[in-house]
Amino acid sequence: MARDTLKSSQMLYKGESLKSANGRFELTLQNDGNLVLYEKGKAIWSSETNGKNAKKLVMQSDGNLVLYGPNGPIWATNTSGNRNAYLMLQNDGNLVIYKAVWSTHTAR
Repeated sequence: MARDTLKSSQMLYKGESLKSANGRFELTLQNDGNLVLYEKGKAIWSSETNGKNAKKLVMQSDGNLVLYGPNGPIWATNTSGNRNAYLMLQNDGNLVIYKAVWSTHTAR
């Protein structure tokens, strides 16, 4: 089953993808190091990091989404300061970092 979410401290490696729940959109960390969002196979957004040897995409615990190469970060959302945020590929194609600010804590 494809996942649509990258939780805090989770990673996406080269060749791996997130897929929207409706299957229409896919975010892939390509082997060329480019992070690309596709709609039904057509690229609609990219990190423009092809050729930069990205190895992994990390949803850091500080809320920053970072693409790492062998020598450190090569691209980031610059959203630190949002502990335990998570990344979600929505059914409308929007890639969003979410952070809950309040909850009843009644999940079962």
